[in-house]
Amino acid sequence: MLNKTPAMAGWFGYPLELEDRLRLIKGAGFRSVLLWWAVESAYEPPIPQKVETAARLGLEVTNAHLQFASVNSLWEEGYAGEHYCSEMVGLITEAGVYGVPTLVVHLTRTSAPPAFNETGFTRFMRMVEAAERANVDLAFENLKVPERLYEFIERADSARVGVCFDSGHNHYVCPERRVCRDFAGRIKAVHLHDNYGDRDAHNIPGDGTEDWAMVRKELIDSAYTGAWSLEIEHPQTDIFGKALLEEKDDPYFGMGPEEYLAKAFKAHKKLVEGTL
Repeated sequence: MLNKTPAMAGWFGYPLELEDRLRLIKGAGFRSVLLWWAVESAYEPPIPQKVETAARLGLEVTNAHLQFASVNSLWEEGYAGEHYCSEMVGLITEAGVYGVPTLVVHLTRTSAPPAFNETGFTRFMRMVEAAERANVDLAFENLKVPERLYEFIERADSARVGVCFDSGHNHYVCPERRVCRDFAGRIKAVHLHDNYGDRDAHNIPGDGTEDWAMVRKELIDSAYTGAWSLEIEHPQTDIFGKALLEEKDDPYFGMGPEEYLAKAFKAHKKLVEGTL
């Protein structure tokens, strides 16, 4: 289904406080936002404050991205995985309290996570049970190990379990697979960004080699009815461990946040109209 609501991730690469970022997002014309949902994070206020800020600025929260820094521990025996699972269950419960309908979830981190096993599956199903109690959907994202998503979705029998289709990951990691098409009936969230097939660049759609006509058709043909969210990121900052790009490698070199978001809004409009 085609939902033309312009949606944008709350973090887009500029080291600004959340309220400033959301104000700029609203000013650029976006009407919906994807929030970061974590126990603690740089440039992020406590969860109640971020939800209140979005509401005060007139931005609908289309979904939120659950923390994933220690997600590999969920597949390992021991206290670390148990503790992290409890944190995730608490965050899922908070999403229900504050009216966030969907949380995006990572099953793994890195290209060589621990193998699929019953310990990890059981912990993730504890999270699913928490989502059922909280009336929150969990959208599991396609990442660097696409097989993990297919394995998990095949076994996770719950109406609250679905897929977050990330176009950039699909294009970079496994272009031969069509994740949106494979899970057409279970798409519950969308991350849209571009790259040149060589790294996870999180460029604005159109600044890469993604086939956007194909992506657009797959989304329209799917059962997904929500907003098409841009998950783009200006590569100017290394506060999260990312290397700064040189001018020749940065398509947005010298852009301020207003110009960057204006370009992103135009790209989103072209995408939904089928002219990208």
